Amino acid sequence: MRLGAAKVALRIARRDAVRAKGRSALILAMVALPVLGVTGADVVHRSGQLTPAERVERVVGGADALVTGLNPGRTVEQAPIAEDGAFAVEPKPGQQPTAEQQRAASTDPAALVSSLLPPGSVLTPARPGPETGATSPEGLVRTLTTEADLADPVWHGRLNVVEGRAPSAPHELAATRAFLDHAGLSLGGTTTVQGLERTTFTVTAVVEHPDELGRVELVARPGELLDPLAAAAEPGRPAAERAPDARNAWLVHLPSGTSLDWAAVQQLNAYGYTLTARSVALDPPPYGAVPYYRDSAHYSDPAAGNSTKVVVATVTGMALLEVALLAGPAFAVGARRSRRQLALLGAAGGSRAHVGAVVLGGGLVLGVTGAALGVALGTGLVAGLRPLIERVGGARFGHFALPPLDLLAIAGIGLLTALLAAALPAWQAARRSVTAGLTGRDTVRPPSRAVTLLGVALILGGGALAMYGAGAVQHGGAVVSTYDARTLTVLGGSVTAELGLLACTPVLVAVVGRAAKRLPLGPRLALRDSARHRSRTAPAVAAVMAAVAGAVAIGVYSTSTDAENRRDYRPQAPYGAVQLVSHRDGAAAEQLRAELEKQLTGLGPRAELGQLIYKFCDNCASNVQLKGPVDWHRLAEPPHIATGDAALLHNLFDVRDQAAEQALAAGKLLVFDRSLVRADGKAVLLLRGGGGPVQPGQVPKPDLQEVPVDAVVVDNPGAARFAQGLLPTTALAGLGLAAQPTGAVWRPATPPDRKAQQRAEAAAIRLDRFARLDVERGYQPKSDALTLALSGFAGLVVLGAAGIATGLAAADSRQDQATLAAVGAPPRIRRTMAGLQCALIALLGAVLGAANGFVPAVGLLKSRASGPGAQPPLITAPWGELLLVVLVLPVVAGLLAALFTRSRVPLARRLS
Repeated sequence: MRLGAAKVALRIARRDAVRAKGRSALILAMVALPVLGVTGADVVHRSGQLTPAERVERVVGGADALVTGLNPGRTVEQAPIAEDGAFAVEPKPGQQPTAEQQRAASTDPAALVSSLLPPGSVLTPARPGPETGATSPEGLVRTLTTEADLADPVWHGRLNVVEGRAPSAPHELAATRAFLDHAGLSLGGTTTVQGLERTTFTVTAVVEHPDELGRVELVARPGELLDPLAAAAEPGRPAAERAPDARNAWLVHLPSGTSLDWAAVQQLNAYGYTLTARSVALDPPPYGAVPYYRDSAHYSDPAAGNSTKVVVATVTGMALLEVALLAGPAFAVGARRSRRQLALLGAAGGSRAHVGAVVLGGGLVLGVTGAALGVALGTGLVAGLRPLIERVGGARFGHFALPPLDLLAIAGIGLLTALLAAALPAWQAARRSVTAGLTGRDTVRPPSRAVTLLGVALILGGGALAMYGAGAVQHGGAVVSTYDARTLTVLGGSVTAELGLLACTPVLVAVVGRAAKRLPLGPRLALRDSARHRSRTAPAVAAVMAAVAGAVAIGVYSTSTDAENRRDYRPQAPYGAVQLVSHRDGAAAEQLRAELEKQLTGLGPRAELGQLIYKFCDNCASNVQLKGPVDWHRLAEPPHIATGDAALLHNLFDVRDQAAEQALAAGKLLVFDRSLVRADGKAVLLLRGGGGPVQPGQVPKPDLQEVPVDAVVVDNPGAARFAQGLLPTTALAGLGLAAQPTGAVWRPATPPDRKAQQRAEAAAIRLDRFARLDVERGYQPKSDALTLALSGFAGLVVLGAAGIATGLAAADSRQDQATLAAVGAPPRIRRTMAGLQCALIALLGAVLGAANGFVPAVGLLKSRASGPGAQPPLITAPWGELLLVVLVLPVVAGLLAALFTRSRVPLARRLS
């Protein structure tokens, strides 16, 4: 085609797009929305990719380097930025320590590091503190700790003050936003740290780690927190005798004119220290010069971490497929509405290529406009929502990136999608005869038999391939990105089956249309119109099917995974039980329990809990367990025997059996698993430990003793989860055994809420800093944002695709509607036709999509459960989601279509 003819075709297409504003706006929205989403995702991804300068700044801040004592006395290997990976090298058998290792083990760390750096280097301690508890209005919050002089610019970039002022007076500190949110505090609030209860700290600043916004941490002034915490942990011991910090770290400020190279890094590695230097990060050594890349089993090539990119590419491709499927009917209706104009073009001497170029030109005009609009809106949306995106993502952007090549490629994909959507209507318009276009009559062709047979073959072959991959293909190494051959086989078979269903959609629409003769007038007209115009009905059904299939597949997989997690969940106690874990005894234990019962009212009777132990020497003891098979999948804790009375039988084991209580009162051992009791009614206690040094004439005890005792079987699988058995404390003396106190258990009528639990745990820790309070709340399913998002997306596609197809059908059949009105059809016929057409498209697509969505989900679940030691999969359907997508949404779509369709249509004068 010549350039002049192409210009004329584009001019006609542009005028048609301006004339049909509603249809053009619809196509623009469908093209722009996925482009907007992909643009936003690309800008966020590129903005989150840090340059070497940005990456090293978040490690060393305003300093020149960061030195960390990874394992002094051992040789270490590291990546150029040590935070990307480092490990200590295992010495070979019989290998003697090197001179560097000996010096590192015997020299003060700060003095050693100073001697290895250029003279005049200034070291600023940057050691992390322990995790501890800090008080809040509701109780206690677990938090990390550290120290830093936030007024020193050496910290800027690593730890930034974002609100308030840097602590400058004694007992002032800064906190991260995550800590303040967890604790319910704000600037100016006060808190005390566990172990330093007599010191009240005031929060004067909000700080953040740019690459870890969700970090819960307190930052105190140097010398005010970490050393006092260490002294409180070992009271009475001088500072010189305390255990040294496991991970010393220093920010290094070098003298002017000096720098560090890769040789300096390797020198420090020989002593067991890692070094992240700004100069090395900006000018890294060659790949082959870094031993870490060669030796580390933990190093992963960045090219192998492309699973996220594969998922993003798949989702993007599905979104563009949806656009092509939905925009195609809009172009087809536009071509049909312009058939007289296109026929006149052919009658005036235009070729079929000219006619097709006009329709394809509409795709070009609207594609360029929609792609440009999507790129602009996506970029602006990310810029406006940047703080929210950073907070949700947990890290600050390094910079706001607008990669021109990426944006051009995304816009090009949007344009290509619009051209693909217009390609089939352009081909159909070019094939239409001039006579048919001038008379307004279209011939209805039957579905292609070859395409239908191909679709059936793809369905059968894809389903068989997915099932074969799930059961026969072995797990192996990654083939594409991080996916192995089995996963790729299952996914490939599922996609093949879905493509087969797409190919069979026109036939299914035609088959449904054949049932119209048995229906009343309104439904009959609706079904026949949908079947006659398969070019607009089948793509809408296919779009609904594709969206629903993805949502159902993720829903089935997530629901089944949740069911498996629920099956494998091992509770620590019966539901609602309140369990105190504490090894205190005597008056201290009674005071602790009384305080808890004061904080939590309505706990009910208390049951003391102990663990049966065997003391084989002074200060030597081992846990006693029963001889027999151990079901590790059932036990909540390692095999052991509990000690207590009937209250413990009620509270911990949830057993209320009069015979069991009588046996317990008689001093007998209760066993909850029949396989642990011999045929003679005895259970065997295993006592491990050979005792200490023996005196002359004494016989040493064996390392393992088996002691049979009388046992009563309480065959209760639920009770067997918490302990192998229960021995009354009255029987301990006769067996020569002891009980180690481990806490207490209550069974309130209703479990206390989390705020009450937090307050009670704070009270318990004040009396016993190692105490823990647990409330058994049963299995807590995790909220699945992906399933929710995909279900919402599927719902929008169901309503949108059905509504678009119905609107196009209404616009395409105005003459037929006018004819019906002229011959006396009631006004409700138009509403009935619109509602039923919309419901038919939504229902057919949802049913096909739901059936197809089970294939990949079942295949992946079986694939996951076929490994060694794996339990059989639980295939669970998300019935709520299926009911919503398959039944509720089609009904809602039909009702909305009927509601927003006008009953009366203006009569148009027809020319014969």
